[in-house]
Amino acid sequence: MEQEEIMEQMKIHLRNRRIALLVSLVLLVASMAFAAVMFLKWEKAKKDKSSTPVEPETSKIVQNAKEQADAFKGEHCMIKTQEYLGWEYITLSYESGFSLSVRNEFPKENSQTEEGFFTAFISNGTETRNLKNDVTPENIWKLALQEPVEMGGERYLFFGEGDGTYGFINMNTLDEVVSMNPQTVAASYFQTEDKGDGTIGVKAGGTEYVFQSQTNAVSFTGFQVSDENHLLVISTPVCLGNGEFIGYLDGMIVPAGNRFALIEAKFGAYVGLNYEDPEGTKIIEPAAEPIDNPIVLSGSATGRYYLPRFEKVPFHSYDWNNLVIKDNGFRELRDDEGNVISRMGIDLSHHNNDKGEIDWNQVKDAGIEFAIIRCGYRGVTQGTVERDRFETVNVRGAASVGIDIGLYFYTQAITEAEAIEEAQFCLDRIQEYKAYGAEIKLPIIIDTELYETKKTARGNMLTRDERTKCLLAFCKVIEEAGYTPMVYASTRWSILNYDRDALSKYPFWFAYYGEKVSYRFDFDIWQYTSSGTVPGIKGDVDLDIMLTFPAMKE
Repeated sequence: MEQEEIMEQMKIHLRNRRIALLVSLVLLVASMAFAAVMFLKWEKAKKDKSSTPVEPETSKIVQNAKEQADAFKGEHCMIKTQEYLGWEYITLSYESGFSLSVRNEFPKENSQTEEGFFTAFISNGTETRNLKNDVTPENIWKLALQEPVEMGGERYLFFGEGDGTYGFINMNTLDEVVSMNPQTVAASYFQTEDKGDGTIGVKAGGTEYVFQSQTNAVSFTGFQVSDENHLLVISTPVCLGNGEFIGYLDGMIVPAGNRFALIEAKFGAYVGLNYEDPEGTKIIEPAAEPIDNPIVLSGSATGRYYLPRFEKVPFHSYDWNNLVIKDNGFRELRDDEGNVISRMGIDLSHHNNDKGEIDWNQVKDAGIEFAIIRCGYRGVTQGTVERDRFETVNVRGAASVGIDIGLYFYTQAITEAEAIEEAQFCLDRIQEYKAYGAEIKLPIIIDTELYETKKTARGNMLTRDERTKCLLAFCKVIEEAGYTPMVYASTRWSILNYDRDALSKYPFWFAYYGEKVSYRFDFDIWQYTSSGTVPGIKGDVDLDIMLTFPAMKE
């Protein structure tokens, strides 16, 4: 019994082993089949991968940035691509150590318009900051072509927008300005104050002008800005309110630390030709429109004034590049072929003779071709007409050596009758000169000017219109006698203190002491110094050049 049980158990064990072996065999075959299927799939995937590219997870704004950077040949900086935190950036590098980097690569799922997406930064080698100005991978290439501007020991890169706003980066300090409006900077040049009496005080560059107006807000009409090597040059009429033109501003807007500033600013207030002598406290009536191509004058203090140009007096055509100043102080104007087209002269009064007798032969030999001699004057207080103490001596001396002669009279006439009296005085003196053979070939000149040492001098007290009438009366008498009248005046006096248009048909003797003449209007004789030297005359003497000869009598 026991043996039969053992045999039965052995049979069961053998059967179980066979079943286990069969299951193992089945599992092995199944595993091999699965492996074969996976192998075939892997081979297929491998083949598919080689024919279909895997779509990347990032995108680049400039696809070939590296190729463009390698090909870039800039004069002012190097440009390259490099990775920061796994993202591609385009970087401008300068010899100074300044660099600017802008992100070119981004996650594919992000939109290019996503706020804050275009990250960029700047560095000066020791400090790094986020960039505030708008630089993108597309416009960085244009920025790379810009030459940095050096100013005040600093270096700048500039940004300009189509909407008229501008910005900059200080490449040394990394300070930035974003979206500056030039009109805002220009407006900051002015400070206004309502005086409470219907006038507005406007301070510009430290000078106050007072205008008749109810509006204290400065505005601009016709604002112009030009970019000259990234320096912004502005020019604009300036207004108070709507249509109240008070002047004109021009200047240059440049970086100043961490802001823009207006430098070389010039503001001139619009005034009429009848404004007379501009003062900072005088009330100015705003103009109805801008004054084109104005006359520019400095005020008695620090003011600057723009006046309408003369209507009947043309501009001169003298080319001052052809003005020759000799070692002895004499001057001559030449034409383009080098021919002398001017004549050298002097003007005299008793002040010259008081220093010693004049040797007219030496004067002639020195090259003096004409002399304008004072024949008389009117007193500044009592108003009596007087002869110059040495007028006869000077006329005879100049005539004796063949120097052409003109006469001038220093006026203090305050009425037309007095001006006529002065003209007749000159004509009477000419008759006496004729008696001893002296001929007056050059103009008879009325000298009108400010008597500086006595503000209440009678001639100083005239209005512009009154003075103009006196000058016209003098000139008419001289002209009717067959001589050529002429008016003598300085720049300011000829513009503010009489009407040149009213006397435009008469020649003009212009007094201006300097080398460069800014006076644009026509003149015939130029008195250019009161401290000249001429052999034969002791002490200083006035020197003149005659530029045109309409007044010469043959």
